[in-house]
Amino acid sequence: MNKFTDGAPRTPKEWVDLGLTVFPCNANGIPGFKNWQEGDINSKALLVSKTYKDNVIALRLDNHVDLDIDNPIMQKFLGDVICGAKFGRNSNPLSHLLFEGVTDYESVAVPAAFEKYFKHFPHGNLLLDIRHGTGHFTYVPGGFRPYKKNSGAEILEWIKFTGFHKYDTRTNALMKEICLKTSLSVMFPPLGQRDTYMTSIAGILAHHTDWTDEKINSFCFDLAFKSGSTNPARYSNKGSDARKDKKTFGIPKLAEILEVEPSDVAKLFSWVGVKDAGSMFSALRVYETEPKYWQLKYKDKWITIMDSSMLLSYTKISILILENCYEVAPVINPKDWKSIVHQLLQNVEKIDAPLEASYYGVIMNNLVEWMNRMYSTNKKVLAEPHTVNPIKSDGYYYFKLQDVMSRLKRYQQSFEIRKLTHHLREMLGAEDIKESIGGRQIRVWRVKVNMIDEHHAQNQKSNPKDLVPKTYQDPEVY
Repeated sequence: MNKFTDGAPRTPKEWVDLGLTVFPCNANGIPGFKNWQEGDINSKALLVSKTYKDNVIALRLDNHVDLDIDNPIMQKFLGDVICGAKFGRNSNPLSHLLFEGVTDYESVAVPAAFEKYFKHFPHGNLLLDIRHGTGHFTYVPGGFRPYKKNSGAEILEWIKFTGFHKYDTRTNALMKEICLKTSLSVMFPPLGQRDTYMTSIAGILAHHTDWTDEKINSFCFDLAFKSGSTNPARYSNKGSDARKDKKTFGIPKLAEILEVEPSDVAKLFSWVGVKDAGSMFSALRVYETEPKYWQLKYKDKWITIMDSSMLLSYTKISILILENCYEVAPVINPKDWKSIVHQLLQNVEKIDAPLEASYYGVIMNNLVEWMNRMYSTNKKVLAEPHTVNPIKSDGYYYFKLQDVMSRLKRYQQSFEIRKLTHHLREMLGAEDIKESIGGRQIRVWRVKVNMIDEHHAQNQKSNPKDLVPKTYQDPEVY
C-alpha cells in the first residue's frame, strides 16, 4: 500500500472532523449502536476513546456512494472510472470506490446458470454492490476490515485520495458495462473457440444495442487484451464486421459455447440494455398424437401449433402471436429462430395422448365401428365395382380402399392417402392383398376380426354410445 500525506482521513478523529456520520463496529463488523441508521449519531467520544480497541470504522452512506467491487477480476477494467477516493486491503487492493452523492442501491450478480464459472471466487456470482442511503454503510480506512471466516482482519488503506468526487449517475451504466466485461473475461474460452466467442459478443452488441461500431470494437479489444489473448488486435474490428454481416453469431451461439440457455445470456447482456426476443420463448410441449401438435410458451401464454411445419417458420409463429396475444411479435431473423427452436427442443416436454385424442386415431375408430356394425358375409360382392361395406369372412374383414375413403368423406373427415394407409397397417394391422374371387384377382385390404373386436371393445369402454360425438355416429345404426 502507498504511504503518503494527501489529506485523506486515516484515523477515527479525522473522519469525525470531516463532519461525516461514522461509528465504530466490533471485530465482526456489527455496529456499536443499535439504531445506527437513525438520525444523528454522536460517536466521537467512543471512536477516539482509548478503550476502543476493535478499530473497525463504518461510514453511514447518507451523502456518499460506495462502489464495492466484489470480484477481483473487475479491477482490470476500472481504468475508465474517474474516482478520487479509492481504497482496499492487501488481499484486494482496489475493492472500494467512494463518491459524494446519491443513487439507488443495487447489487449486480451473474445469473445462477453461470455459477460453475464463478464458484471459486470468495463472493461467488456477486460482482458489484452499489451502496447508498442511511440504511447502508461501508467500512473505511482508519480501521480494519472485519474478521471474516477463512480470513483474518485486514487493515483498510487508501490507494488514492484526491477528495470525494461528485457521483455521476451515468457511472451506473459504465459499471454495468464493466460487470459484463468482467463476466465475459472470467468465462473467456480456450484457444479454438475464441473467435466464435468474440464474434457472438460483437453480434449481440451490434444488433441489440445502439452502441457505435467504435465502442463495440474497443469493448472487444479490451476484453481480449485483458483476458489472456495473445493477438487481441484481431478482435478490434468485430463491431464493424458484425454490423455488415446480418447473419453473424449472436445469443444462441454464445449460449451454446457457455452451455447455458439463451435466456441466461440475455439476462447477462440486459445490463447494457439488450432485450433478447428469444428469451420470451421459454418452454415447448409436444403432444404425442398423430399428427403431433405443439404448445409454445411465449411470455406467460401457451400458444398451440397444430402443424409441425409452422414451428420452423417464424413468420407463421408471428401470426399466431398476433392472433393469440394481440401484439406484434418481436423481430427475430430465421437463423436465430432456428437456434431458439433447437434450444427449446433440448428440454421439450413430451406428453403421451390416448389414441382417441389423435386425429388419425379418431379416423381408425370410425372405421372400426364401420367394420363391426356394417359388414356383410357375401365375399363375392367384392368383385362388384362398388362394394360399399366391408365383408366378414374366414376370420377377416375385407374392404376396398375407395370404400374407406368414401365413408370418411361422408363424415367430412379429411385425410392424406399415405398417412391413411400407414395407420391402417400400424393401428389395425391391415394388409393390402390380392384376393381371388370368381376367377378374378381383386385388390382389397383385410384385417383380422379379433383385432377389430379388441378395438371395438376399447371404443365402447372409452366412448359409450351416448357419449359418441354425433359427427361420428352412423345414422344407419343409431
